[in-house]
Amino acid sequence: MIETKPRPPVIKSVIVVGASSGLGKAVAEQLATQGTTVFALARHIEDTTMPPGVVKITCNIRDLESIDATFSKIDQQTGQIDALINCAGRGLVKPFEDVTRDEIMDVLGINLKGNIYMALEAYKRMLPFKAGQIVNVGSTSSLKARELETIYCASKWGLRGFTESLRLAAQPHGIRVIGVYPGGMKSDHFWQVVPGKDLSGYLEPTLVAKQLIQVLQSDLSLAPAELVLERGQN
Repeated sequence: MIETKPRPPVIKSVIVVGASSGLGKAVAEQLATQGTTVFALARHIEDTTMPPGVVKITCNIRDLESIDATFSKIDQQTGQIDALINCAGRGLVKPFEDVTRDEIMDVLGINLKGNIYMALEAYKRMLPFKAGQIVNVGSTSSLKARELETIYCASKWGLRGFTESLRLAAQPHGIRVIGVYPGGMKSDHFWQVVPGKDLSGYLEPTLVAKQLIQVLQSDLSLAPAELVLERGQN
């Protein structure tokens, strides 16, 4: 039997989008404690407490000028991006007939278009090195229809389709693309669209972050595609 040597991925420089709360914040904090240079992005990231060494950059992923300015700052501080983790998301739970056009633009602009914009810029920077990882965080609403989440599901199903297609495009270039689909998580910021919602039975962002990072750090001989996380038994 021929033994193959472990091939851990290089993860020195990581961009985390949506790092001001919930899963994105948990991922940024955990990676920072492992010695990774973390670029933490969000619209209000300056108000967020982060471990020492984390580079906080204010970024609105719905604004192309903001995205360009963000990557310009990142380019000045690192020559190579090892991973992009797209955690930004906006919830919307309401009957379809009550949805406004502005809400449709907002949810699709963040959950789908914004994440695609960020992936595009990171991908172009990974191509010359033939290495890198892009993680797009959807939800179980990327996999299952829900009657009060028509627009949210549309955005998350679209993100999954993009992720699957990008994986095929990226594979010949040595770039891994991974979809992460957690169930509901305990995030007051995300669930502010449903005031008073009971989050006691939802997933802990810190535990989901730990699983996500384990996949990110998995041996390069593996090609992880999807990570679906539901709450287990107590």
